[in-house]
Amino acid sequence: MDSCSISLIVPCIMHGIINMKNIVIIGLLLFNNVHAAGDPIAGKTKAIHCISCHTMDGNSKIQIYPKLAGQHEAYLIKTMKNYRDKVRDVPTMYTIAKKYFNNDTDIADLAAHFASQKSDTCIQQPQASQVGKMKIDSCAVCHQSDGNSVLPFFPKLAGQHKEYLIKSMQAYKNGDRQEAQMSQMALLFGDDTDIENIATYFAAQKSDTCK
Repeated sequence: MDSCSISLIVPCIMHGIINMKNIVIIGLLLFNNVHAAGDPIAGKTKAIHCISCHTMDGNSKIQIYPKLAGQHEAYLIKTMKNYRDKVRDVPTMYTIAKKYFNNDTDIADLAAHFASQKSDTCIQQPQASQVGKMKIDSCAVCHQSDGNSVLPFFPKLAGQHKEYLIKSMQAYKNGDRQEAQMSQMALLFGDDTDIENIATYFAAQKSDTCK
């Protein structure tokens, strides 16, 4: 599923043209047709190059680096390929991708490893996130109201690092990071306070892959 196809999903869901269940089925079928299944055991060996930022189980301890544990396999594959192909122009990740993401098999194996891990975000913090909850309607279309997206090409946000979420939303809003659907959604983010409140809300949610 390319970015153009994905960008059409959002308005279709919002206007009730297709429902979430059908989107999940379509997404899984497309993922299985496009990507070979990765080997999580092989991926664990290859993940040695990722641990300084993301740790072996994908539960990064550094706020600006995303947690990968339990993330959708399809999203991880798409992201790594985007780094490798400079669709997402992040110099550090491009260097790593060119050196260690040698082929699609390596990428699939790494994605399978991290997707199979359990999140360490096991406690919901409702009091820390009430303001942000009022501002996530547009986000919930793809990411669900609790951040546990069921759509394979849209990342899970529940329990993600707050600082990483803020950095990502600001990058979309400023145009430093561009994807067809998110560039449109960024227009709804509001000001820096709204962005922080949204990030606080999703960071405070319990992951559905909790240990």
